Amino acid sequence: MNQPSMTYGEVMQYGMENMSWLRRHSRWGSRMVNLFLIITQMGFCCVYFVFLSDNVKQVVEAANATTFSCQVNHTNQTEVLVPSFDSRIYMVIVLPFFILLVFIPNLKYLAPLSLIANLVMTLSLILIYIYSIMNITYPIDLPKVGRFKDYPLFFGTAIFAFEGIGVVLPLENKMQKPQRFTEVLYLGMGIVTFLYISLGTIGYMCFGEHIGGSITLNLPNCWTYQAVKLLYCFGIFITFALQFYVPAEILIPPALARVGERWEKLVDLMLRTFLVIIT
Repeated sequence: MNQPSMTYGEVMQYGMENMSWLRRHSRWGSRMVNLFLIITQMGFCCVYFVFLSDNVKQVVEAANATTFSCQVNHTNQTEVLVPSFDSRIYMVIVLPFFILLVFIPNLKYLAPLSLIANLVMTLSLILIYIYSIMNITYPIDLPKVGRFKDYPLFFGTAIFAFEGIGVVLPLENKMQKPQRFTEVLYLGMGIVTFLYISLGTIGYMCFGEHIGGSITLNLPNCWTYQAVKLLYCFGIFITFALQFYVPAEILIPPALARVGERWEKLVDLMLRTFLVIIT
């Protein structure tokens, strides 16, 4: 199309314009894709809030009983000894920090933070792998096939696992050498797929069929693995801005086009704040 870069909506629009029987609906195709992107990316952001609040809540409640001895936790969950606030209170506590984070408007400025988050989460993953592999029970007596009613949950989880799909084109558009993006995509997705399949299998073999919604919630009550939860929370916190970037890029520019130049910055910040509060 002789375009230096394209959004998902534009790809859909140009694709439909090349088909005579869909040409007159091309604008609606673009809007539909953008709507679905907003829903999915905002949904991912909601899950980040839940993950962060649940893990921080667990660390705080177990702090008094946390030791330096990391024994196998047969209950599949960190023992909660000191009940604290509801998870939603923790969400309110972290809300201002999320708002400040999304005030960073450009992926270029998020790249160093994303690198730090990836390094932190890699360290956490290594520790989780070590614990899970060392505590696999044998013989393995676990259901080999899930229940039919759980398959919708599986597909939702699988889609969430590859949440980066919404960031693929924005990342390519910001690359200095976009012609090399295919290599980057295959390498990145290959690593991610291997990690999800291997850790999911090993975690299931270690913690059994009653494993928690997040593997971090099954770790023993010792400072090493409480630190792993906090490191993961930090990584998730930083990554929130990447997921938020997509709906912000779709919703904010049209709104800014309707206001005067002197109000652009204020409206931009207010819209970002409003979108985070929705999540």
